[in-house]
Amino acid sequence: MVQIAGYAIGRGNTSSKAVIKDFRGQDVEVMYVKGSGSDLATMKAGNFTGLRMEDIRPLFERESMTDEEMVAYLGHCMVDSKHPRASIETLLHAFLPYAHVDHTHPDAIISLCCAHNGKELAQEIFADRFVWVPYVRPGFTLSKMIAEGVLANPNAELVLMEKHGLVTWGDTSEACYAQTIRIISEAEAFIEARVNEETLFGGVKHAPLSSDVRRKIAAEVMPAIRGAVSDVKKMILSFDDEEDVLAFVSGHQSPQLSQIGAACPDHLVHTKVVPLFIDWTPNADDVEGLRSKLVEGIALYKEQYQAYFERNRHEGDVMFEAAPRVILIPGIGMINTGKSWAMSQVSGALYHRAIAVMRGATALGDFVSLSENESYNVEYWPLELYKLTLAPAEAEFSRQVAFITGGAGGIGSATARRLVAEGAHVYWPILIWKERSRSPRKLTSNSATTARMQ
Repeated sequence: MVQIAGYAIGRGNTSSKAVIKDFRGQDVEVMYVKGSGSDLATMKAGNFTGLRMEDIRPLFERESMTDEEMVAYLGHCMVDSKHPRASIETLLHAFLPYAHVDHTHPDAIISLCCAHNGKELAQEIFADRFVWVPYVRPGFTLSKMIAEGVLANPNAELVLMEKHGLVTWGDTSEACYAQTIRIISEAEAFIEARVNEETLFGGVKHAPLSSDVRRKIAAEVMPAIRGAVSDVKKMILSFDDEEDVLAFVSGHQSPQLSQIGAACPDHLVHTKVVPLFIDWTPNADDVEGLRSKLVEGIALYKEQYQAYFERNRHEGDVMFEAAPRVILIPGIGMINTGKSWAMSQVSGALYHRAIAVMRGATALGDFVSLSENESYNVEYWPLELYKLTLAPAEAEFSRQVAFITGGAGGIGSATARRLVAEGAHVYWPILIWKERSRSPRKLTSNSATTARMQ
């Protein structure tokens, strides 16, 4: 995931409108929008969906439209049936009368949109150049609200979506990109002028343990964590003790802040509503105490997640694994879980963004998030879950860790490659030794679950 000017490019969606020749050789205005489930950091031309604007524009006159009606209608507007399903937020782009539109989730902007006084502060930053839209789940209603707000303000240069993100536009893709960066930079400068590092997250409660000690402790407790989170399906773990994570887990107010809710609706499927925050005083001699708190905490988290699901479920909903995706430990750092090392890394990357948002929002005011029911309705939203169905099916050895004890040459290499190809995560001491000898024998695979664990 690429990071530019304080936002993750891998998230959000973009669009461009152009006139092309259709199959009849006639000119037709088409909007190309990011396809559902693709990632702006890695997508290619084939991940965009082309839709006929003459078919979409009449929708603006409608009063309402369900998600199911919207998806079915947009399917008929496609210029090529081989294109992917259009983004959930297609109408947001279509209803705006601009050639190029960006919708992003910048840290600084979401900090503003997740501050209790965000709208008032936005007036200080942007004066009459912005449109503020209260939180509504993406779809027809939100798209129409955004377009109406922009059309009603001739000075509008951006849209701030409460608890969600940013919309910008331009006559060219370059102008749109430049506008996006400029707006983010304005918000970023405003926030940074108000950040007090000494009082961040309520000030330091627990200083981090030394790097060697915290990594040693993490290695000792991770087997217990993996066992506790793998009761339904096996999970793969990753450890993260980056500076921002350590600052957050060390804060006086962080246990409470972490339980307010997600920093952005798009995070929910990968991070759940809240992380598990362990109430533990950092102590290199209390590893057993930490292990016990982790096992107990994971069990309680799963009970609470089950209750959350039951309170909000709709007919036909099937509960995800109840185990936490993000585990925060004072003095140690963050442990992430997922069906693969790569997916645990996605959860971790998104929680870095959450920390950045809470850092900014608390510098401005109080951090606010979606309500429980709003969160559930995004986490279990059929249009959001559709994206998960686009991932490759799990292979035979998915979620497994393979340990190759011998075979320094061809046998070991062939074994490792075969296991990786079947979805396993491979630990091969010979490979580690070769890497440390600066003569690495690299594994290559198209498998998304390839990982070397050291």
